Amino acid sequence: MIVMKFGGTSVGVPEHFAVAVRRVRDAGPLDPVVVVSALSGVTNLIVEFCRLPERRAELAERLVERHAEWMRATGVRPHEAHDLLDAWRDETAALSGRRDPLSAQDRDRLLSYGERLSAALFAAALCAAGADAVALLAGDSGLVTDERFGAAHPLPEAARLLSESLARRPPIPVVTGFLGRTADGRVTTLGRGGSDYSAALIGAALGATEIQIWTDTSGLLSADPRIVPEARPVPLLSFAEASELAYFGAKVLHPKTLLPAMERAIPVRVLNTGRPEDPGSLVTPAAGPADSAWRVKSIACKKGITAVTVASTRMLLA
Repeated sequence: MIVMKFGGTSVGVPEHFAVAVRRVRDAGPLDPVVVVSALSGVTNLIVEFCRLPERRAELAERLVERHAEWMRATGVRPHEAHDLLDAWRDETAALSGRRDPLSAQDRDRLLSYGERLSAALFAAALCAAGADAVALLAGDSGLVTDERFGAAHPLPEAARLLSESLARRPPIPVVTGFLGRTADGRVTTLGRGGSDYSAALIGAALGATEIQIWTDTSGLLSADPRIVPEARPVPLLSFAEASELAYFGAKVLHPKTLLPAMERAIPVRVLNTGRPEDPGSLVTPAAGPADSAWRVKSIACKKGITAVTVASTRMLLA
């Protein structure tokens, strides 16, 4: 079994979306579980809706238009997506007249529309391509969390519940990334890197043979391409190396994404939906002996940091 996670540009760009659907359909013998982000730009729209009361009516309609334009471009128009857009209109209409800040709980509930719509669209496209697929809310599939809205953490029983729920087949599960729910059923979000984190949690719970992160770069790069145009993908890294890169500024993976995979020693492969023929980067428990061509595998940097070095002859007695 493999987990295939598709990010915002992978599902939000029609050409990339078509590649993603074909990849999942063709992976049928590998027993895939799909995890999706919201269409590119949608989460930011919802964040702005919550933050700017005076623009709520405009921003709510822009979300509808974004999905309507996408459905026209792809020809994928499931009734579930139309039902969700109707629910979005109803909920946001009730909020558009308010000028008070929204609670973190309200914000998470609104943010969930992005992933819910994306999952409905992806599952419908898989069915149209001849696969048997179903859209699922991660929370309803067992990803139960604490009540820290906006930055929720999975509860200890989440792994067991996910395993029990998602092991049932044949439909290919298309699961909402980024989302969970509290024990009493309220929607939560997992914070920055939440969709990748969802994929890792699901992969660990199911004992996947591999977790694939499909994004818009061909793996983890040797440097930031905005600074070093000649940056190239690093073919093989250890979990420790990838974690260090993520912590010090590499944008492809968030540090917490790797932890569930590390604990179960599940390889993580980073791939490019726009260039599916590229081998990408493979992150494994041990990267093997150093290749002479990769003595320094990658360089990452963070700005605005002051390093403080403390030295003392009494350090051992401190």
